[in-house]
Amino acid sequence: MKSDNQPKTTSPLFTVIIPCKDRAEYLLHTLRTCMIQNYEPLEVIVSDDGSIDNTRDVVEEASRRDSRIRYLSPGVGTGMRDNFEYALRQVKPGFVIALGGDDGLLPDGIKGMCQVLCDTGMDLLAWPAPIYSYPNARGLKAQLSINHQKGIRIIDSHRFLCRQARNLQYSSDVESPMFYVKGVASTKIIERVRNRSPEGRFYSCPTPDGYSGIVMAGEVSRYAFSAKPFSIFGLSPASQGLSYLSNDENAKKSSEIFFNNVTSKTMHSELASQPYSPLITIMTVDYLLTARDLPGWPGRFPPINYRQVLLGGIKELAHGLYGDERICRELKILNQIAEIHGLGEFFRDNVRRTKRCRKRAHFEGYGINTSAFFLAADSYNVQNIFDAAYAAQNIYQVYSDMSLSLISKMVARSFAYKIRAKGKGSSFPHETEWRKINPKQDSNIEKCEENK
Repeated sequence: MKSDNQPKTTSPLFTVIIPCKDRAEYLLHTLRTCMIQNYEPLEVIVSDDGSIDNTRDVVEEASRRDSRIRYLSPGVGTGMRDNFEYALRQVKPGFVIALGGDDGLLPDGIKGMCQVLCDTGMDLLAWPAPIYSYPNARGLKAQLSINHQKGIRIIDSHRFLCRQARNLQYSSDVESPMFYVKGVASTKIIERVRNRSPEGRFYSCPTPDGYSGIVMAGEVSRYAFSAKPFSIFGLSPASQGLSYLSNDENAKKSSEIFFNNVTSKTMHSELASQPYSPLITIMTVDYLLTARDLPGWPGRFPPINYRQVLLGGIKELAHGLYGDERICRELKILNQIAEIHGLGEFFRDNVRRTKRCRKRAHFEGYGINTSAFFLAADSYNVQNIFDAAYAAQNIYQVYSDMSLSLISKMVARSFAYKIRAKGKGSSFPHETEWRKINPKQDSNIEKCEENK
């Protein structure tokens, strides 16, 4: 077996898996981002969890145009976790990345991934994926956010895991190597994880996304991180996480179906074996503990501080994003976790003392924070994830090319040009010289003067 840092010299197979359900409207554009990839060999596997819309028609039409795309289905009502597992089972040896039905690849994305993997010799690569919010997803208008980092670096896996155990925020950690949209992994790592599982499966948590980053980080001592993105998150009105936050009746029904599908797999026993919770704090703990319990898993991190877990969960609920019904469900789950750790009174006392924030509207338009800048997507005529993929690549490239030295050179050259332009030049040639150039023109000028 190759070591984690042995250079790769061949062009490996890359596989994109797209487990989805009822997102044909957005899946069309997701597949378009796959079809523009100029890398071979590449396979795109759409695993359809019994959609009742025209998902199959969309995929088969795309397959006729690009033979690298194929449609599969594990059956009706399998559920997200099992659908991801089924799709992953179809992947041949090489590298794999998973997309949702509204996400996408950036132009030259697969080729870029391959280049970084070859240059670093790593089997695992992460990057900060831009985010495109469709209209009426987070806000009324579309928005595009792009991370403002540069360069390539090697990440120490142990430090990453320790940071996860301390911060309990897998989703906001740009270095998380989950191969759902923001990373790509060698199938050798997938197989190592699968061989440790008593059930012989890769996904051992109720939800599949962040777990992959935690468990795979523990399988390698180091992995690569590229600030340049190769894929893009899409947030559409059909996104499951947004459905849970919405108080719209259709959204509630959608999230209820989702919860029914994941109830068969409870969270870790240290989380009181409670049903799935969408709180990022709780999910991060579940991922860490589940990975830790895999036989022989080499990852290490410090013990979980359950006071911090409870406070983190309360803080999430206080942000003003959840409706009363959702809050009651999550508080009940947190209370059960508190009880088994002897922290019941501590938890309830902090709930009584915490004030909920006023429900905040999503930030729209142009802006910047410590990690990313935000753009009004409508201003760039971005209408879907395909458009957003091109926009994100071009905008990041312009930003990446910018440096203090380059900006200084631009200013200096522009200033020097302006100075030269204002300088006095030589006089025009004497009349006797330019009249000789064109005798016909000379006679015409004389006639004009006579007429005057």
